[in-house]
Amino acid sequence: MADQRQVATSESQVLVALGKAVGPTTPKKATAWFFWLVGMYIMLAARAPVTITDEMNKAYMNIMDEAQDQIALRKPLLAKIHSIDAEIYTHTGGIPFTWRFDAEKHKAVSDLSNQREKTMQEIRAINVEIDAIESNAKSKLGIWSSAGVDEVRNKFWEKIDAGKRFAKRQTLWDAFISILTQRRDEEAFSFVVRWIFTIAFNFTIGFFLTLVNFMFTVIFVIRSFQPSLISGILFYAVALLGAASVVAGYLMLTVGIAGGGVYVAYKTVSANSRLEGRRQNRYRLGNVDHLHDD
Repeated sequence: MADQRQVATSESQVLVALGKAVGPTTPKKATAWFFWLVGMYIMLAARAPVTITDEMNKAYMNIMDEAQDQIALRKPLLAKIHSIDAEIYTHTGGIPFTWRFDAEKHKAVSDLSNQREKTMQEIRAINVEIDAIESNAKSKLGIWSSAGVDEVRNKFWEKIDAGKRFAKRQTLWDAFISILTQRRDEEAFSFVVRWIFTIAFNFTIGFFLTLVNFMFTVIFVIRSFQPSLISGILFYAVALLGAASVVAGYLMLTVGIAGGGVYVAYKTVSANSRLEGRRQNRYRLGNVDHLHDD
């Protein structure tokens, strides 16, 4: 009982120390928590400050109608690309380099590749025109409208999903490497703790890359709406605050889960050790009593 009370006291002391370390106990920490909550609200729940009116939507649709002509011009070019790719596959059989040793196939593939590149140049030129038209149309709505806010949010969650996929792939790769290099004498506790920290590290890197990727991607989204310089910088700062807050929330959750996993593993190992110690004590006492009886 005394040991249990001592363990409970030490655990409560750890929780108190942790609360003092990360809680809003100082003005700087309170400010950090305030901005974190504001950023979470911005990214998760805040409504767009500009409502799209019927006039704005009509102006947007009128400009986007111009893009339909360019899209119509692009369709036959895309079909031509598919046809060229099919012809190239016919000559190469999908096997790289071997066709280079056949003069007839080499010439045919080279000619088709040149045709493909010329067609792609036409498609890229049309895409530039379409992007310019879409950007002009978006400018009628504004980056602060629901269209701008939703597009930025969608980009952010795409990056979050990409970060998660990176972490999962890296964890699978680490698992494969671990199977080849695992020591047979490794204890269960150290194995569990090592994997907890490995998974936490992979997700931390994934979320960090998410934030860095979003920092650059959102610039192109903002530019596509053609805001003024001040409006664009202000929106970028707000979007970055929201993204950083969500990523910080994911990181805190990751650290919390990792810490909880280590704690559970430690408690399990400690409980098993105590049970094993009691069995050994009972075994010794039983042997002693048996010797006394003899």
